[in-house]
Amino acid sequence: MTRIRFVGVLALSMFSALPAIGQNRLLGINDSTVTLLAGEAAWARQTQTIASALQHRDGLRIIPMQGDGCITAAADVMQLTQVDAAVLETACVDYAVAQGLLPQALDKLVYISRIDAQPLLLVTRRSFPSLTSLARKRIATGPAQSAGFAAGELLLADMGLPFVRVAESGATAIDRLVANEADAVLVRGTADLKNLDAKEFHILGLMPPRGEPSHFAPALVSAGDTAGLSASDIETVSTALVLAVYDWPQRAVKAGKISRLAASYVTATAATPQAGELSARVPGWKRHPMAEKALKQLAQKSASEVTLTQNGGTP
Repeated sequence: MTRIRFVGVLALSMFSALPAIGQNRLLGINDSTVTLLAGEAAWARQTQTIASALQHRDGLRIIPMQGDGCITAAADVMQLTQVDAAVLETACVDYAVAQGLLPQALDKLVYISRIDAQPLLLVTRRSFPSLTSLARKRIATGPAQSAGFAAGELLLADMGLPFVRVAESGATAIDRLVANEADAVLVRGTADLKNLDAKEFHILGLMPPRGEPSHFAPALVSAGDTAGLSASDIETVSTALVLAVYDWPQRAVKAGKISRLAASYVTATAATPQAGELSARVPGWKRHPMAEKALKQLAQKSASEVTLTQNGGTP
């Protein structure tokens, strides 16, 4: 018993001494470590891609984390000092602002870059020929706190369309539709449409909400991408997936780290297939100043290289 107590006291003493030994080193680690939250499980791939691309770049260490829904993730970036950045969808921030959940979100959250933009489609049975025919029907938009739930509330409730909410999304929601446990499903993109019978199901387009704020953008989905569920192109809306951060004042301790993150992301992404999203703007949202500066520098460099090549030089 004496030996066990002695070992425990020794271990406790060693542990207690660690912070004192490495205070400066620990401070440096915290200044260089970025926690990156995936707002929803569906965005874990994009979050991991960002983390891998930026890992140890410009001295940064990126720690990807899993969030608890898009709306909660937006609140985490604004309220938790342990969360530095998050992959979010604009619809959930719009909804949080409209409901008074995060009234300052559009003032305090800024984006480094748009990551992707996917169209939103309403898939339903052919026995429901229009949106109004779905009044009081079961529509799967997603669980509470999710981006799908937020989009459904903004798009469908804005139309004055009462509906019964089904808390499923993605392929699981499609299964509920096929099993007649839902009458319609709000889906992102066209990946989940391929297993649906075009004789039984079809697609309805959506209109952007009339109220503010709204960051939905018009979108056109080709008939060829709808797995036969539509004979013509579908006019609908899209919502943007963004890398969002808190807009820290310049004097704030975290401001420098977030600026490094923004510059590193722009530089690293410029040479990847995702480069086309860098210059895309999200209407109504402010881009982080360092990301804006890095984009301008890239544009100037590209213009200089083109001019040099035209003049017979080597870029």
